[in-house]
Parts: sequence; structure tokens; C-alpha cells
Amino acid sequence: MERRNFVKRLSVFTTGTIALSGSNLYASEIKKETANTIIDLSPLSPTDTIILKGNFIDASTLAPIKNVKMIAKVKRNRFFPLNESVTSNDSTYQIQSGFSLNKNKLNEKVNIEIIADGYKTYNSTIYLTAKGCNIHSEEWNYNPNFKTEFCPKNINVDNKTLSTFNFHLVRN
Repeated sequence: MERRNFVKRLSVFTTGTIALSGSNLYASEIKKETANTIIDLSPLSPTDTIILKGNFIDASTLAPIKNVKMIAKVKRNRFFPLNESVTSNDSTYQIQSGFSLNKNKLNEKVNIEIIADGYKTYNSTIYLTAKGCNIHSEEWNYNPNFKTEFCPKNINVDNKTLSTFNFHLVRN
């Protein structure tokens, strides 16, 4: 009975707090808008963190592409495949992941599917490791004009890695 009364009092308190603090609600909405292009694949207890950032770019004009849907699929074990998707309105994306020492996992294979109006559907694989991001050779099958200088750039600092990579999408 005490537990039930505690839950009731707590719900009344939180409802009152939310109703009376409108400025905090607006702040959380703005935070949500900026966080809608982030895919978080981090395990529960990461020790090494990797962040992959970039843009969606037209392969011929190098102009940013807006309204792009990105789906990331990771198979960590056979029972729980992880599928995350985002829709980018400003042509940016971010993938966060990490590596736990408990499982001795050295890399993570992420299948990427990108859908944009007027462009061929992008299906490829990226590999996230503690040392950075690597792309699969399928990249050249999708875009024959892909140059090696477009490959991911990796910066390692302590147990954090920042990688930058722009997806160059090809028109239909």
C-alpha cells in the first residue's frame, strides 16, 4: 500500500512539474529535433567509443541532399538484430557505437541502406572498429567514380574515435 501511495504522489509531482515548467518542454523539443539524425548503436557498457559523422552528398555535383532516410542494421547476436533508422532533413547523420571489453568485440559490421528521392538506393556495409571506420569494396560497385580521398577519415584520442565519411549518392 505504501508503494502504491508513493507512485501516486510521484505521478502528481511530475505532472505538476511538467505542467508548470513550459520552458523546459520547449528546450526538450529543440533537443529532440537535433537528435533525430543520430543512430545510437552503443552497448550498455562501452569502454571504447566511436562516432561516425558525415553528410549525404550528390556524387556528381557534391551538393548536400535533403530528406534522406538511412537504415542501419546490426546483428550482434542471433536473437536480437538491431535496426535503427533516421530521416535527415539537413543532409547530416551521426552513428554512435562502442566496444565492450567484456565481449572482446573488435569490430562491428553495419549494413547501411539509404533511400532518397531521385537517387539509386544505397546498400553497403561499413565496419566500425576501435581504430575507426572502414568501408566495403561494394562502394565502387555503387559509385564507379568514388575516389580514395572520399574514404573515412579517423581521429583517435584515448578511448574515443571520431570518423568522418560522406555518402556520395548516385542519381537514377
